[in-house]
Amino acid sequence: MNHVKGKFIRLFFILVILSTLIIPGCSSRSSEAVPPKDRANEEIINQEPINMVNEDIKTEEPIVEPVQIETIDQIADPPVENNAQELSQTLKPSIPILYYHSIDYEEGNELRVSPEEFETHMEFLSQNGYESITLNDLYQYFYEGKVLPEKTFVLTFDDGYEDNYAHAFPIAEKYGYSGTIFMVTGWIGGTEYLKEEQLLEMSRAGWQIESHTIAHPYLNSLSKEQIKEELLTSKKILEEMLSEPKIAFAYPYGVYDSLIIELCRETGYKMGLTTDRGWAGPEDSFRIKRVYCYAQMGLDEFKRRVENANY
Repeated sequence: MNHVKGKFIRLFFILVILSTLIIPGCSSRSSEAVPPKDRANEEIINQEPINMVNEDIKTEEPIVEPVQIETIDQIADPPVENNAQELSQTLKPSIPILYYHSIDYEEGNELRVSPEEFETHMEFLSQNGYESITLNDLYQYFYEGKVLPEKTFVLTFDDGYEDNYAHAFPIAEKYGYSGTIFMVTGWIGGTEYLKEEQLLEMSRAGWQIESHTIAHPYLNSLSKEQIKEELLTSKKILEEMLSEPKIAFAYPYGVYDSLIIELCRETGYKMGLTTDRGWAGPEDSFRIKRVYCYAQMGLDEFKRRVENANY
């Protein structure tokens, strides 16, 4: 009996010893299954640059696509107009826009074309089958599908001299032509400049009266706010006077840049006319080229500029 009891005591001690060895071993293995705090943080830190790079790629992809870059212009111009311009660029031939200043005589001043020389130009156009169109017609032709006669031109005058009413208006009307006056609104009623009643009469006869700023400044010398004031106020003055929207703007001194063009769009213009040499095409409605007409240019030179787009 004592022998059996001794066996049980030895077995009990063996079990106690085994249990003390097994329990610490399980605890140790389970603790290894959880990364230490420092190691866990290191793994997260190592992954962040990868995630950040991927996120940057996702946010940058749309920015570099051409369509996204063009959204600024698409907001400024109605989508229909932009689509029309894209379609028109390869379909519509260019058209000469003639531009004059004063129709009067002054020796040595090339900006003052004599009434006699101006009539010679109009007579040549009439005898050779040319028809005048307005800037509204031109815009609709380039961008809205309007059909025009085969031989057309646009007649424009910068600044708004009173002799445009006294001389150019009746001569052009004699040949069935109309034109556009780019009026400096601050000069309306001033000495040698058009009066309100004259502008109204010309407008009723089918002439367009469009903006040439308030005071004819070099726009690139002004602040953004000042440029916007010149564009917007001159437009409003003419619209209130003539009870019709104004769509075109002629850059004083032919000076323009991307900011001026942006502000033209922002203030509601559809066209910007330059003094850049050449015929008008549909490529850019705010960089419209024109044909300069000056005193004593001669009929041959006038003919060359009207008949040859690459003069």
